[in-house]
Amino acid sequence: MPADSDLIEMFESREEQAIAQTQTRYGGFCYSIAYRILGSPQDAEECVNDALLHLWNAIPPAKPKSFRAFLITMTRRLALDRKEHHQAAKRGGSETETSLDALPDVLPAADDTALAAEQRVLKEALGRFLSDLPQETRIIFIEHYWMMLSVREIAEEHQMGVSAVKMTLLRTRKKLGIFLREEDLL
Repeated sequence: MPADSDLIEMFESREEQAIAQTQTRYGGFCYSIAYRILGSPQDAEECVNDALLHLWNAIPPAKPKSFRAFLITMTRRLALDRKEHHQAAKRGGSETETSLDALPDVLPAADDTALAAEQRVLKEALGRFLSDLPQETRIIFIEHYWMMLSVREIAEEHQMGVSAVKMTLLRTRKKLGIFLREEDLL
C-alpha cells in the first residue's frame, strides 16, 4: 500500500492507479463518514465516488500537506452538500444531528445573521482553541464533531472506555464554552 506522499505523486503524474489505491486505502473510511451524514448506502457510495473524482481534479494543482485530511474534508463537504440538496429533514435521526446537536450550548446558532459576518473570526478562534488542546483530546474532539465518529468507535480506536471518551468530550465542550466567552464570541 503506497504512502500518502506516494498517492499525491501518483495523482500529480495522472496515474489512474491513484484512484484505485486511494479507494483501497481510504474508501471504507470515507464511506463511513458519508453514510453518517447521509444515512443512505447509495448516497454514501456516490459521495465517495464524487470525492475521488474531485480529488483527481484537485491534485494537481493542489498539493495537500495531509492527503488523508484533504480527502476527509472533501468527502464531508460533498456529503453535507448532498444532504442539504436532499432535504435532510426527510432522513432525520442520523449520527450527524446527534453529534452536532451537542454543541448548541457552546456555539451560536448557524442561522444567526451576525454569525455569518463573524464566521472567519469564529473559525480562527476555534483553530486556536484546538491547537492548545493536548493532542489526544484534540483528535477525539475532531473525530466526533468533524468526522462524525460515534463515541464507541472513538473508544475502540483509542483503546479507551466509552465513559472516558464521553467525559473527554464533555470537558472539552465546557472548555470551548469558556474560551469562546473569553474571546467575546459567545
